Amino acid sequence: MIDLFQLSIPFKSEYVIEVLSADERGGYYIDLEEIARRTGLRLTARDVEFEISGDLQVTGLSHPYESLPSHFASLAMKVHQGSNLAGPRVELKASPAKLLQGHNVFGPTDVALCAEALFTPFCLAMPLLADFLDFEETYIAKIDCTFSARLKSINQTRQVMDILRNVSNGQTKSTKCTRSQTYESTMYWNETSNSVRRKAYLKGQEIQSDLYRCKMALRRSPNDESLKRRINILSNPDLIEWSAFLVRFEVSLFPRKLYNLNIPTKLFELISYQSKYEKEGRNLIYDMWCAGFSELFESFKGTVMNIYDDEKILELLKSAYHSVTPSGNITYSKAQRIFGFYRRLVSEGYDEVQKTVPKNSFYRNINELIAAGISKAQLQNLNTEKSNNVIPLVQLIQVDFSNQYPDWYVEPVNPYDNVVHLKAS
Repeated sequence: MIDLFQLSIPFKSEYVIEVLSADERGGYYIDLEEIARRTGLRLTARDVEFEISGDLQVTGLSHPYESLPSHFASLAMKVHQGSNLAGPRVELKASPAKLLQGHNVFGPTDVALCAEALFTPFCLAMPLLADFLDFEETYIAKIDCTFSARLKSINQTRQVMDILRNVSNGQTKSTKCTRSQTYESTMYWNETSNSVRRKAYLKGQEIQSDLYRCKMALRRSPNDESLKRRINILSNPDLIEWSAFLVRFEVSLFPRKLYNLNIPTKLFELISYQSKYEKEGRNLIYDMWCAGFSELFESFKGTVMNIYDDEKILELLKSAYHSVTPSGNITYSKAQRIFGFYRRLVSEGYDEVQKTVPKNSFYRNINELIAAGISKAQLQNLNTEKSNNVIPLVQLIQVDFSNQYPDWYVEPVNPYDNVVHLKAS
């Protein structure tokens, strides 16, 4: 699916001013103040100087990122005044899937449909600004292509993330000492590249976090209908169930990478290119995703990992050891403590843990595990089971293109009426 679209729409040539400088570098600009006056665009100023007479002088005008409303989610918009490196343009950035259906667990791969999802709310929210733009010259500043691997349990998804933190290959380097290290459910590679960036994360956790943020936002804006619609969608039990065991692999492609792949960067050229490309039964977005991840997935072939299924053990302990707090909530702190001991047995072995844990504490935990229904023989042979569960990472992570959507998925349509649909020429 197309998980994020970042489009740049240049201004029509009649509104562009060419400026020559002493070093002959020059540049192309717009009169941002005049554009704002005619369109209602709100600007920020870097400097404001007050005169003795009471007048003030404003310099360093710019347009910050602005959030435009849409049917389900917001659309980021920014006006760039221009420079000697890039001409003036309006940048639109959003997840087409979220705009069209309220979530991005799965979604469309149709470039034209995704572009419509950005253009429509922008033109409705900023019609006067839209008149200044040359939509035919729109180009791709960034496109995120995303597909998922489905595992058997939540615990397996976490184990895979632990392994991925140490995987790199060729120019694909895992990001160290950055925000990626602070998120247990996310891993980045080449996070600062201006060609291609890669990311893996647990989709189930992201959906839960997204739902929580929407609920918090609704408390601040209780009349926001788009938030109410998103909360209703994200609360869908079928959607939550589908996303629970997904490891999402996302690649961000920039113009340099698209050029290397001989893929057009002009939006309408890309729409035509996709139409011709897929007449042969191929899927352009999937193939772009494969090109972005091929180097990294090649390194998976030499990686093996031990798969252990702790979900049943944890649930067993939770059912045996839980209590009710004074406020009426159920707490599983004892079950979590015993489970931590169990994980030591798995990773270090019964005999080794017995040597390093105080005798009373060791046998107390062993007896609590036995009381919950786990035999002592099983606990003494966890290392044997561990050696039997080593499998290649590529065997575990299988991104099945034919299994990216549930059977109840329906391709979204633009929710707005009287929309001119983009078509390949």
